[in-house]
Parts: sequence; structure tokens; C-alpha cells
Amino acid sequence: MRTVQRKAQEVAARERMFVGLALEMVKRVGFHNLTLGKLATEAGYSKGTVYNHFTCREDLLIELSTENARQQLRYYQAVADLPLGGVSALYALALAYLRHAEVSPVLFESSITARTEAVCALASEERMRRRDLVESQMAQVVSSVVDRTVTERAFDNAHLTPDVAVDALRSSILGYAATHLLSERFLWSTERDAESQLLTLAAMVHGLGWPYLGLDELRALQRTVVGVVDVSPSDVYVG
Repeated sequence: MRTVQRKAQEVAARERMFVGLALEMVKRVGFHNLTLGKLATEAGYSKGTVYNHFTCREDLLIELSTENARQQLRYYQAVADLPLGGVSALYALALAYLRHAEVSPVLFESSITARTEAVCALASEERMRRRDLVESQMAQVVSSVVDRTVTERAFDNAHLTPDVAVDALRSSILGYAATHLLSERFLWSTERDAESQLLTLAAMVHGLGWPYLGLDELRALQRTVVGVVDVSPSDVYVG
């Protein structure tokens, strides 16, 4: 292997280690207490080495949100490839979003934190471009599913176009997930809560112009999605 290639692989592996360690630190001390200096100390590297990878803490937060998008993209593509009709696939995408937020809360929260102007204004353009690329790929998968519902004549809203409706759905699910997953006061903890979650999703989807699915169908889709979205004891950074 050429020296340049080996060096590049070493740099990439070190960055994956830094980001994985950052995830662990966030779980322990929270985003607000995460600094590049503390990361360097825990990793056993100099501050200069960490700054060679991330120009500022905001760069690190953007990378965490990029990994969040990478995982979502993987789940979304897996859902889109399932032998489902367009409407069922759309519901499954929404359920996959909720499931991902539930099993990877640190990455999910990072995706919200990294949306703030305070973070985006300081992060490097390269990090932002990398995240935008992954999110554009994710948007293409969602659009392909929405297009299937239109082709199947399963979308009916005289006031909204399908792309506007799905954007509203995404925003609604984001807010709903953030409220219920990031605050202990609103955690889904009982079977009735879980049922309400599914019925609320159906109401949102139906209200925007797609058919309403019954509880039995939703539960079946949820079981399918659980098999697609990886469950692990901690957030995993795959790079």
C-alpha cells in the first residue's frame, strides 16, 4: 500500500475514533460540556491533532448530524426497497424516522442542535457540504416513495402539492419526536402511549392528503420497521 493511501486511512480511522468518543462524552456530560480540548484529553491526543480534524466544536457537531443523516439514509433506502405500496412505504418511512430517533437519541439530538444558526455560522463549508450531500440523497429516496403514491393515485389534497405535504409531514414528525423523545415528561412508556403514537401519525398523514391506515396495518408496519432499523445499546458511528 502506498504511503499516501496508508496515511489517509490512518487519518480517517482517527477521525472515526474522535467522533465515536464524542458521542460517548455527549451521553455523559451533554452537548454544552463537549469541547475539543476535553475530547483531546479523553482521546489521549494533543489539541492540535484534534484541531487538524475539526476547526471548531461546531464542525464536530455537524459531523455528528451528518452521521445521523447517513444512518437515516440507510434505513430509508432499506424501507423503500421493501415490497410495499407507496402509501405503506410512506408510513414506514415515518415510522423509521421515529424508530431511529428512539434508538439513537444522541445522533437525533445532534441533528437538531446542528440546525441552529449559531452552529452553522461557525462550521466549515466542507463539513456543511458533506452533510448536504447525504441529506440530498435521503430526500431523493423520500421523493421516490412520494412519487409512487402519486402514481398510484393515493394522494388527494387540492390545496397542497405532494412535495409541500411531505415536507410538512417531516416537520411535524420531527417536532413530535423531539417532544416525546428528548423530554422525560413526555416519554412513551405504556402500551396506550404506543397506540396513540401510531394513531397520531395516521392522523397527520391522512390530514395532509394520503389514505388513513388502521391500527392493525400500522402495527404490522411498525414490526417491519423495527427489523430494519438497527437496535443497539448505544449510538454507533460508522463513518
